[in-house]
Amino acid sequence: MIRTSLQMPRMTKRRPSPYVLASVILWFALAFAAVACGGGGSPRALIVYEAKLAADKSTNVWTIDATTGASKQLTFGTSFDGNPGWSADHTRIIFSSDRDNEPGKDDLYVMNADGTAVRRLTSTKGVTEWSAKFSPDGEHVAYVAVASDGYYLALMDPDGENQRHVAGPYRFAEFPAWRRGGPDEVFFSAIEQGRSDADIYSYDVGTEDVSVRISTPAADVCPHFTYDGKTLSYASVAAGEDNSDNIDLFAHDLSSDDTSGASDTRLTDEPGTDDYGNPSPDDELIVFISTREEPGEIYESDRNAPAAGNTELYLMDRDGKNQRPLTDTPDSRENVPDW
Repeated sequence: MIRTSLQMPRMTKRRPSPYVLASVILWFALAFAAVACGGGGSPRALIVYEAKLAADKSTNVWTIDATTGASKQLTFGTSFDGNPGWSADHTRIIFSSDRDNEPGKDDLYVMNADGTAVRRLTSTKGVTEWSAKFSPDGEHVAYVAVASDGYYLALMDPDGENQRHVAGPYRFAEFPAWRRGGPDEVFFSAIEQGRSDADIYSYDVGTEDVSVRISTPAADVCPHFTYDGKTLSYASVAAGEDNSDNIDLFAHDLSSDDTSGASDTRLTDEPGTDDYGNPSPDDELIVFISTREEPGEIYESDRNAPAAGNTELYLMDRDGKNQRPLTDTPDSRENVPDW
């Protein structure tokens, strides 16, 4: 055994140094913090996401530390476990899966931050539930329900009770996001019946009003919010550009009443797809997905793919500067990251 400063000789009666005691207390505090964060990494740095393997086409839930780049697989299904989202206290992850259903028919599940204690929340015959997000106060879950007559924005309690459709039916809808630091609202992207263009809408939980918040000439998708409640990020095609495959990220000032996107700030300007921009809890970084380096075609038929090509996770500063890759995995496709 290696002797440390805490392992005194048997006959020694000196008290441990106060500095040693302080070190022990600090060590236990750090160890407890690591456990609380799901096995390592600060909650402010730990990102949950889905990754689809090229080899067997399975999709599973992973976490990655934005500081160190260390990743950890949490689910080990053979088909689809994806669309993960953190609870506000980072102790639970909600996700969608077809593990107990036919392929492509998802239910919602919740698990601990380390992947343990998986519990099914929904089991609605003939309905697919996916892309769920906990509200900031933990009182609600917003998600998309796909029924025979269309797509709905839906809400339920965090234990799966009180499920109800609150907006729709739409031709398509995806990725609800809760507004922070403001009214109790859910933003989501949807295509109205009879149309082909996606806009970003909001649903007010108190008034039940549905409003158009972003409507550019292109498809507007994947809304997310800074934690200070001041900025909405979303993905779209820049005004005046004809290439629908060149999707970029934009920032919208929530104090503005402009819904046209004309005054919004463009954050990325690279060929290919930059999508799903999600701000960090300290509002210093944005994680996003991009096909800028690997535009391949191996995932072209994915049912949950944002675009053809191999998406990787990227980071950038809040203002769009200092863009750099977080993952480099040619054998898997990363998607839908959440802090």
